[in-house]
Amino acid sequence: MKKLSLIPPIAAAVVALPGSLLPLTATAQLEEIVVTARQREESLQDVPASITAFTEKDIERIGVQRGEDFVGLTPGVVLVNTVEVGDTQMSIRGQNGARDGETNFALLIDGILYTNPSAFNREYADLAQIEVLKGPQGALYGRSAAAGAVIVTTRKPTNEFELDAEIGVAEFDTFTFQGSVSGALIEDELFARFSVDGRDTEGFLTNSFLNDDVVNDYQSTSYQTRFVWTPNDKLTLDAKARYAQVDAASIAFNAAFALPGFAAFLNVPQFFQDVNDHEFIFAPNIDPGNEQDTTEVSLKLDYDMDWATLTAWTLFSNQDQFFVADGTSGAFGFYFGDQTCLDSTAALAGTPVQAPTFIGPDPVNSLFPPYSPTTCDGYQYQERNQEDLSFQLQLTSPSDQRLRWQAGLYLLDIERTVGVAQLLDDGRPGNALPRSFVNPLTDALVLDDFDTSVFAVFGSLNYDISDTVELSVAVRYDEEERDVSNRVPTPSEQVSTRINYCATLPSGFCSFDGVTPLGGTPLNPAFITDFTTGIVSNSIADRSQTFDEFQPKVSLTWDATDNLTLFGSWGIGFKSGGFNNIGATETIQLFFVDAGASLVAPPEIFREETSSAFEIGFKSRLFNDRVDLSGAVFQTDVDDMQFFEFFVGPFGLLRVVENIDEVSITGAELAIDAQISDNFSITAGAAFLDTEIEANAIRPFTVGNEAPNAPDLTYNVAAQYIAPISDSMEFFGRIEYSYQGDVWYHTVQDDIVPATLFGGPDADFSRSQVDGYGLTNIRLGIETETWRIVAFARNLFDEDFVAEVITAPEFGGSFVHPGTVRTAGIEVGFSFR
Repeated sequence: MKKLSLIPPIAAAVVALPGSLLPLTATAQLEEIVVTARQREESLQDVPASITAFTEKDIERIGVQRGEDFVGLTPGVVLVNTVEVGDTQMSIRGQNGARDGETNFALLIDGILYTNPSAFNREYADLAQIEVLKGPQGALYGRSAAAGAVIVTTRKPTNEFELDAEIGVAEFDTFTFQGSVSGALIEDELFARFSVDGRDTEGFLTNSFLNDDVVNDYQSTSYQTRFVWTPNDKLTLDAKARYAQVDAASIAFNAAFALPGFAAFLNVPQFFQDVNDHEFIFAPNIDPGNEQDTTEVSLKLDYDMDWATLTAWTLFSNQDQFFVADGTSGAFGFYFGDQTCLDSTAALAGTPVQAPTFIGPDPVNSLFPPYSPTTCDGYQYQERNQEDLSFQLQLTSPSDQRLRWQAGLYLLDIERTVGVAQLLDDGRPGNALPRSFVNPLTDALVLDDFDTSVFAVFGSLNYDISDTVELSVAVRYDEEERDVSNRVPTPSEQVSTRINYCATLPSGFCSFDGVTPLGGTPLNPAFITDFTTGIVSNSIADRSQTFDEFQPKVSLTWDATDNLTLFGSWGIGFKSGGFNNIGATETIQLFFVDAGASLVAPPEIFREETSSAFEIGFKSRLFNDRVDLSGAVFQTDVDDMQFFEFFVGPFGLLRVVENIDEVSITGAELAIDAQISDNFSITAGAAFLDTEIEANAIRPFTVGNEAPNAPDLTYNVAAQYIAPISDSMEFFGRIEYSYQGDVWYHTVQDDIVPATLFGGPDADFSRSQVDGYGLTNIRLGIETETWRIVAFARNLFDEDFVAEVITAPEFGGSFVHPGTVRTAGIEVGFSFR
């Protein structure tokens, strides 16, 4: 797995290198970076928090186009984005996001808070600056800032005409483009910018059954427009609109079993497999699809009243997305009696699939992998649609006073629909399968409307106790009301819906008898009021819950010298609780807990997550402003950490958010930015984590394990060289190395649990930890003031690594996603400014 042996010690040496040993010969100084981490413009050196900032020139040199492009260069931050488009989980200092829950960080784009979890990892146009703020920021940014904040600034429209364009080509038929035009519609008053960007790739994974590149293909296009109106020197109006479309694949996973008893008894080692040694084979019979449409419209007002600036903004966001993919139920015999399952198994006997699974002459004598080439695993369909409407009003005092203050209020309304269905695969091509939740092929369904209303008030005071000491106090109160309504048709509705649906289909597609669905079993077990007698209700009641939290933060900053700043802070982080899909708890109870699984069924309401975090750090400028050295130590105690859990079985699949009762996190970070000479610079950073689960009622035996998705070590180092070729042209080269240490992705780690779905044999998950890995990126180019040509390679040494492991303990294994391979290409850019 680890092909590089020299880079890690070099990186560590650079991070640890004492300033006195740096061979500095530069006359050029590091530029001062101005950030907006506290919602006002300040020097990075003055903010009492750990921030990794990327300037516009950094963004261009690194080649940042998506969120994942800069995360690897941010110590203590890791990102997972594997299941579907935008379905990201970002871990900041060991506090992880949870699929289907709220994000654990605030995302602000041009001063506006975006609350859709899919808004982060997308293409960005016109990037001007990125700030990654670590530690709880709830006092400033609210419930979604439990672990930190990402602040994105894009280029405003300009009074002068500007034209920018860039195209890129790379391996795997990859093509990217970005373009923008900007200028004045009314000189010195009304300015506009129009942008477009896109990405198209066939992906690096191939479906061996369909003989096509349909495993991780991706296509996206987005259009953005922005108008800024400044009728006078007091008022600014900033209006933005964006529309984006994505057409991609989804669910590129294999299964890795953790059944040592099977491996020994059958003498088949693949039944007990190290996830890092898995040989990937993708052979589903369904082309996975993932489509997403996004519309965003915002308006921001800034009005200078001399004694304070009034800022008000509103954002409307609407996103519709679905995916359809092969199913996971072939291993459980759910469809063994279906004729298409019998026929497809006979026709495909002996077809290569991932070991140790195999296709025999009939379903009973087969061991199907998830996502098999037969129809015996059915298919899955999911929708996640969300509409947000938010508003914020804020007053901010001038910055040139000893006492500086802010106060404001925030309103948010979210309407979200989430549904997951397991359906019979009747042999039709994937693009012809029904993409509706209730039809003759539907066998299991969770489907709900989630409504959320948020009200918050906030304020802060920054006071200069002396010329060198500043005290900052910020507070925020969030109140959130959540409601959920079941949308699964009642048993009686299921009958009529299926009859009506059958009437729309060609003859032969519908085998439903028109009397009772699924032999009398409703699509969702929440309708079953008594599992012993089988009594079924014809309704499911709505649910409602209110969550609230007071979030203070106190910081103290001391300018110990002209070049050294010390700071300390304490704050409370908060993530709202919420509801799982109705019926998820009953499904887990029925299929797992009652069958002897070693867990407690997670409740339908997952609790709010709160954290208490202390941090002490320093920031220094050395060698005549040619070296920035900063560091921090921190301690975070998390109550009810939200964690994503994946359950798979005869019912298809379930995505559930549950709580880990108590988690402790201790860590340290160190970062350096050095201008070694006029042409050569180095940046490096490292983060160290020590995490422990101290209480977990859902799975008590996991106490003492590490927090999921929290590697104990991450570090990065980048070296950049720039040299003039002529008076108007220069060469630049940049090489980056980022390392992520060993990591567990589940609370079940070096543990043995019964694999309930296989009758209870012991499943040993000691081989489900992902090994640490390092990735190297390189960019070489020539540029002038108007054009540039860049050659690049990501994962230069083609490092083999695993991107994510989704452990399903009761299944007796994990679902494993491969990491990216080496990708080389060329970018050509043009700028007229």
